[in-house]
Amino acid sequence: MTGYFLAEFPTARALVAAARIARQEGHPAVDALTPHPVEEVEPELTRTSSAAPVGWVMFIAGSLGAILGYFMQWFSAVVDYPVISGNRPLHSWQVFLLVPYETAILSAAIAGVLGWMYMCGLLQLHHPLFDARVTLRASQDRYLLVFRDAGELKTWASQHLKPLAVHELRS
Repeated sequence: MTGYFLAEFPTARALVAAARIARQEGHPAVDALTPHPVEEVEPELTRTSSAAPVGWVMFIAGSLGAILGYFMQWFSAVVDYPVISGNRPLHSWQVFLLVPYETAILSAAIAGVLGWMYMCGLLQLHHPLFDARVTLRASQDRYLLVFRDAGELKTWASQHLKPLAVHELRS
């Protein structure tokens, strides 16, 4: 089964207590939707990896960009259109360093922004939470715990967490 379900609570204290019970039982919530910040609930949620490899993506893209920029200049000056000017060698690497530097920075910046957007999930145009009408109440007066649907977890949550309601979402 894919999708999510939401457990609805009337107060922030009930939300934190339910999140603590869910974590202790081995079913931590994915997220909490609240009308104001509730710092006590954050340690009770699912841990996410904080080390996104955006730096490695940028390093690889910058290296490939520099290699491509250097190869482009070398090919045009040595193979494609060799011109001897002032008795200088065709492969003059000192002159070729500026373009690889600039292509490295440009490709690393573009790959960094696109990689960051992909790793944050910003290219996702629709999320199942947008379909639930109860999420509108989360910005006003309700407190919601978001769980990934895993079979019998919905019935477990309704029995052990004692929410006001359990809302099922399908993707």
